[in-house]
Amino acid sequence: MASLYRKHRPDSFSSVIGQEHVTKTLINQIETGRIGHAYLFTGSRGVGKTTCARIFARAINCLSPVDGSPCGECEVCKALSAPNMDILEIDAASNNGVDDAREIREKVNYPPVNGKYKIYIIDEVHMLTGSAFNALLKTLEEPPAHAVFILATTEAHKLPATILSRCMRFDFRLVPIDEIVELLRRVYDAEGKSYDLDAVRYIAAAAEGSVRDALSIADMCLSYSQGKLTYEQALNALGGVDKSKIRALFTAIASANCGDCFEAINNLAISGKSMGLIAKEITYYARDLLLLKTSPKLVVETDEHIAMMKEDLLAATTEFLTTVITLFSSLDAELRYSISPRIVLETACIRACKLAVTDISALEERLNRLEKNIAQGNFISEVKRENAPTPPVDIKMSAPMAWGKVISYFRNNESTRLQMLIGNHTDFEIKNGEFIIWCGDDYLEFSGQATLDALGRAFAANGIGYKVKVDKRVEMDKDKELERLKALVGKDVKVNIKL
Repeated sequence: MASLYRKHRPDSFSSVIGQEHVTKTLINQIETGRIGHAYLFTGSRGVGKTTCARIFARAINCLSPVDGSPCGECEVCKALSAPNMDILEIDAASNNGVDDAREIREKVNYPPVNGKYKIYIIDEVHMLTGSAFNALLKTLEEPPAHAVFILATTEAHKLPATILSRCMRFDFRLVPIDEIVELLRRVYDAEGKSYDLDAVRYIAAAAEGSVRDALSIADMCLSYSQGKLTYEQALNALGGVDKSKIRALFTAIASANCGDCFEAINNLAISGKSMGLIAKEITYYARDLLLLKTSPKLVVETDEHIAMMKEDLLAATTEFLTTVITLFSSLDAELRYSISPRIVLETACIRACKLAVTDISALEERLNRLEKNIAQGNFISEVKRENAPTPPVDIKMSAPMAWGKVISYFRNNESTRLQMLIGNHTDFEIKNGEFIIWCGDDYLEFSGQATLDALGRAFAANGIGYKVKVDKRVEMDKDKELERLKALVGKDVKVNIKL
């Protein structure tokens, strides 16, 4: 049994949806007989490029077209409905070499067998090599009168300018959701399948403008559901996320409740949803809220979900929604290559809760919340800082033990420069209740205010009760000191100097 998208493929321009700007032009060309020699159909996948190419190929050969579409009754239409030599479809993804292009160039001179034109439909034409494009240039510029080329691609920017300049270009658009919904309803009615409108709208939204994707999803849901197709069945068939669980996560983020965030993520993970899908869904949910706030007509949801979303909008500002969208939409690469995607997602949720994001929208939201607190007379900070217990003061600690604690503190709390300065120093002593740090050439570094402040923090954190003192040792000239002493006691006296 053929799949739905093949079974219900349009056979006339009137059946093609969402591409009126293309079909109208092609119909006018057929009715006036102004047929071009080369066409370029470009657009996203599943929007009707190949379908329109096939209809156009049969219509220009039809003996009596009906409203610009093939009649399907004449001898030529019947001959072209089966495999034939007049309409040739070439997959450029697998036939992309220069030899394939040369073969086209050699065979294009043979006249058509059944109709007036011989049509070459080259799909995924951007996959051709540079040499293959060069081999087609002359043929595209001046083909035989009976030859028509239709190039189809999703990536027109990859085609050489020399090819683009020789073709009449048609850009296919993504199909609006409402038109896809009407198409799916007609298909299900034709198949005798009962359905809920919410389920059909969910399928149309999941297709993201692609008619072929919509029909493929509809085919899968047709097999999944035995009776009437419900919204829950469509959701399960696509492996989507329950909106109530996504809403619970968003509510936790909006209320800055980190515990509820971890619980919501855990519930989603238990249900088998990947962290990437959760991030994607929370981004879409925030986007839908933003649309509901600014342009409600664009929101594609059930009435029940829209009612719940309006409740969430009461506590969500535009700045906050923008921050959430920016934060979670940028997680894709990080989640893909992380050894622990769940931790990445959890961290992102905490950052969203605390608005710890270097983003203008986040800053605006923090200011809005601050202004709201001031207006309500709420001056208590949302962040509760726990006072760390102060260690008891020890004035009997030995100098090496005290210095070892200072080094440990610097390793965990201070900059690398200060760590190296303290870690490499060995000249210190305790004298008269003072911890004296004797310096040489490094005196200026130790006596700097930043270093003294860091030492004060280290001593206080470790309960070292000595006062810090930084002093400089004066280097002694041994020869001059010996001469001075001999002058005092006499040259004949033997002097032992112990330094």
